Amino acid sequence: MVRICTDSCVDINKNQIEENNIAVFPLAVILNDKEYLDGVNITPKEIFDYVGKTGQLPKTAARSIEDFKHFFEDLLASGDEVVYMGISSKLSSAYSYACQAKEEIGSDKLFIADSKSLSTGIGLLVLYACQLAKSGLSGKEISEKIKLQADYNQASFVVDKLDYLYKGGRCSAMARFGANLLKIKPRLELVDGKIENTGKYMGKFNSVIYKYIDDMLRLHNKPRRELCFITHTCQDEDFVKDVVEYVKGKNIFDEVVSSVAGSTISCHCGENTLGILYLLEEQITN
Repeated sequence: MVRICTDSCVDINKNQIEENNIAVFPLAVILNDKEYLDGVNITPKEIFDYVGKTGQLPKTAARSIEDFKHFFEDLLASGDEVVYMGISSKLSSAYSYACQAKEEIGSDKLFIADSKSLSTGIGLLVLYACQLAKSGLSGKEISEKIKLQADYNQASFVVDKLDYLYKGGRCSAMARFGANLLKIKPRLELVDGKIENTGKYMGKFNSVIYKYIDDMLRLHNKPRRELCFITHTCQDEDFVKDVVEYVKGKNIFDEVVSSVAGSTISCHCGENTLGILYLLEEQITN
């Protein structure tokens, strides 16, 4: 048997985690010098409330190599092979810590793959890995296929306001002021494991999202049909439902699923962020 595991940046729905017996390693969120575990004892709403009251941005952390060792050792104790994929190695030290934990454990049943992604971009790879495990592939075979598929993954978001990116040091005060004044919504994409600003839209958030989705489906127009995620931090549930129906109406994907981004993603993008994410048949070229 092969057990698939990931970190809490995965952002897929609880039923998908339970149905596939996916093990999730919670990353850390630090508020006011106190450490919380993403998906365990902290929620995005609590983060948004904290930032609203204090003006301070929470920090995220990968936790320790020892924490990873305990997580992997518990899974390996069953005798199963274990395949882990978490947040991109270029966005967090979590990947490096996981690799160091593997070296210290010294098990030939543990495999680590770099997702080169985040949020449900990881989730798509995790669910693909679960399919491969059910088909009878070994841990090594699954890990190699995930490493290949990681280069064929469309993950992007549009951010309503730059407040969180500014507080996190990811944009200047002038860029934040200009974007908010002119209602500019940046488009952020994962490119070779890093977040890059690849476009911008002007107007109200709820209006520009449809243009953004059309752009993504045009730019990355050879998707795998099985599954598409609409992942968000929006409070307007009716709007999210409309976006899901809009994508369904294009008859490109067999399934279009909405998911709420967890605390790790919410710490960096803030409220009113929405993305369309899906796997590709061909490599992204920009």
